[in-house]
Formats: sequence, C-alpha cells, structure tokens
Amino acid sequence: FFSPSIAIATPYTPLPDFLSPSPTSCGPMSAPRTVKCWAAAKPKAALEEVCMEVPSLGPHGVELRVQFCGLCGSDVHLINSDGGYADFTGFAVGKPQVCGHEVIGIVTAVGEEVTHVKVGERAGIGWQNGACHECEWCKKGDEQLCASVKATCCEGNVGAFADYVRIQDGKFCFAIPEACDSAQTAPLLCGGQTVWTPLVQQTKDGDKVGILGLGGLGHMAIKFASALGREVTALSGSASKAEEAKALGAHAFVAHSDPSQLDALAGTLDFILVTLATTQTVDFSKFFPLLRPRGTICFVGMCPPITADVFTLGFTMNNITTSNTGGRKEMESMLAFCAEKGIGASVVLRPMDEVNACLAELESAKHAKRFVLTRD
Repeated sequence: FFSPSIAIATPYTPLPDFLSPSPTSCGPMSAPRTVKCWAAAKPKAALEEVCMEVPSLGPHGVELRVQFCGLCGSDVHLINSDGGYADFTGFAVGKPQVCGHEVIGIVTAVGEEVTHVKVGERAGIGWQNGACHECEWCKKGDEQLCASVKATCCEGNVGAFADYVRIQDGKFCFAIPEACDSAQTAPLLCGGQTVWTPLVQQTKDGDKVGILGLGGLGHMAIKFASALGREVTALSGSASKAEEAKALGAHAFVAHSDPSQLDALAGTLDFILVTLATTQTVDFSKFFPLLRPRGTICFVGMCPPITADVFTLGFTMNNITTSNTGGRKEMESMLAFCAEKGIGASVVLRPMDEVNACLAELESAKHAKRFVLTRD
C-alpha cells in the first residue's frame, strides 16, 4: 500500500468521544503490559516481531498507542552496537534491543500526576524520556545534560518499534499542535530537535549559515535555518543535490568536491552545522577556512575524531562546538514554530513490518527524506 517514493500527508483529526480509548483500555496502569515489538536479539541481527513485557505505569507515566515512528540513524547504531552506542544498548544489560524514539500516537493511559496530556489526545515522545528535574542543568532547561538522563530506547527500555510505548517521566511526552502533520512531525522529535537546538542557540537572524550534509538531518536543518531568517548555503559533495537543496530553502549551493567553489566561499560563513553521520574519516580542514572571524562550526552528526589546526584557527578566533538534541523548552518551541510556519520533515511512509528493509536501505544510501514507520 505504501509507496517507497511518496510522502503521504496525514492531517490530525481528534477522535470522537465514543472512540477515544479509556485509561484502562490497555489494562490496569498498575500492572505490567505485554507489547508486540520489533527486536534485535543480538547485534546486527534482523529484527523479529516478539512479545515483551514493559513495567507498570507509575504516577508520572504516560502510555501511547503508536501510530507513527521515525527511523533514525541512532536506531541503526544501537542495533549494530556501534562504537560508543554499545554501552547503551539492551544487549549490554542482557536484553534484546527495541528501537524507536521518534513516536507519535494516541495517549491511552496516564499516571495520576500527569495533567498536560490526556487520554485520547495526540502526543509524541523523542530520544529522551527522563531526567532528575533537580540538578543545575535541569533547572536551566538543559535536561539533556542531566547526569540521570534516560533515553527512550536505550539500556533495555522498550522503544516505539511496537504497538504501545510507555515512559515513566511524562514530562517528556509532548502534546502535538493541531496544525502539525503526524507523519511529518515524528522525525522532528529527535532529528529535528537535534538541528533546531544549535540553530536557535548559536545563530541569529541574518547570519550566513552553512549546512554540511544533505541527508535526514541536513534537510531539516535547511528548512529550519531558512524559516528562522538565516542566509543558508547548502554544502554537499554531490553537485546533483543543488536543486533539491534550493527547493528545501537554501539560498545557495556549493559542491565541496570542487576546490574553486570552496575558494569562492572562503571567509563568508558565520556558522557551519555539520550534519554528516559517518564512520569514515573526514578531512574537515577544508571547511574551517569558510568561516568568518569568530565564526563557529558545530557538529551534530556522529563522526570519527577530528583534527584541527588550532594555531591557524587562533588568528580568526573560530569556535568548534557540538550540540546534543535539546531540553524540553527546545522541543516545545520547535513544535510551536513548526505549527506556525507549516514545517515538517520530508518523509517516506512504510508499514512497521517492513522495518528491516528500511534499515537496510537507510544503511546503504543517504536520504534527504526520513523513513516513518506506521501501525494500523
């Protein structure tokens, strides 16, 4: 039914009262629940549909019936137990790995302390699903930096490649504005927030911003940067992506495989957002000269270690920074902005039982669209 090349819009229509699920439609909140999910039994294994038990829902918890779940590069790394991801997998604690952390669905149960979302409403959950809310960083709104941070599909948590997903800290379940398309919003809950946060924290109106990499993260970054009033230059190794980049909102395109194009761009950018996700060594030295004095290059894609000529960079006082998803305030501001501006990810819908084929395609090619898995 779903075409691999067509993005299907899915406007949200609230459920009528007589169809809205009741708080106990999935069983008592005080009891564990058995969910159907797609799990990897060992690193690099194909996912199989199995039944797994998830814990009882506490007073601050929320349960969603999964409707849409984005497929993220982090899911691939967790399933493969790549590099630093290995310590955070289910495998590391003797459990299968169940991914899925860009989820939108219908609230089916809430704990007694949860008031911001209600049963029957549409809501979403991203990469993070818990924090202490008491430390320095939580109080600043940087929950992603909390030492007690929890992730939706790490350390044995059953993620949203499932029919239902539960989290114990309902503050990380977000109401989805009515104007937002469900399928197009799902990838924003991790990938979108990952590029939104540095763009709003580290750039300002009128800045000349380069977006390096035009895959799943890069295409969202171009949309956001353009809508935020930045002058956007898309940077790609493939000249064939020029028209696509401009259609997304880029004002200019540079093929960084062409030294003459890089020379023409030298010393012009205030900010470069690196969205590349690769295990291959990349020579970033050719990108530093593109920055103006006091310009910044920020890494959000997962790359191998980089080297930098700090002697040369010192003369122009350039900055090398990173960014990590964002706090709850960034999630809420991003969703509000998307509702106002009509922004969503470019998506390809596939039924969840095609998850293995989607994972293989994601690993074998670079897409400027995000796969979104659907459940009936």
